[in-house]
Amino acid sequence: MTQASGNARWAELVQTLNELNKTYHDVCELGRKKHKALIVIDLKSIEAMNSEEARLTQAIRKLEAERQKQLIRLAVENRAITKDTRMSDLAKAAPTPQLRMLLEKLHQALDASTKEAAQLHENNRLLIEGALSAVTYHLNRLGGMHVENAYGSKGQEVVTHAKRLEFDA
Repeated sequence: MTQASGNARWAELVQTLNELNKTYHDVCELGRKKHKALIVIDLKSIEAMNSEEARLTQAIRKLEAERQKQLIRLAVENRAITKDTRMSDLAKAAPTPQLRMLLEKLHQALDASTKEAAQLHENNRLLIEGALSAVTYHLNRLGGMHVENAYGSKGQEVVTHAKRLEFDA
């Protein structure tokens, strides 16, 4: 294998990592928008964002699969590299100092982006759970029902109904 083809493989990996980082930035931006929509309970906006979120998730899966394929191709040249090699270790295996530095910067950016995306996801999940609890509370109050905090003997929720006087006339 020639030096040029080896460097081309590294360049493809850098390109994929860069695209992955851009996609995570898009996920974070969408997460911030979704957070605002959840706070004001803008269901139409949230619904519209769900399809965009699915598209971005699919793009991340595709880019991640491509990254693993590229790592396998690089592993043919360098046995220290596997498809699950950590980015910090991968940077050490880079053929040039410039590429090593670029991979380290991409690693730092990707690490920050994925952590931010995970934090936004968790915050939004908590908002959704809180909103669902509030809706359940109000529906139960309106319907005269109450779902207990414990499960019944068969693993089902225990629901009690308010006793109201019924007059059969």
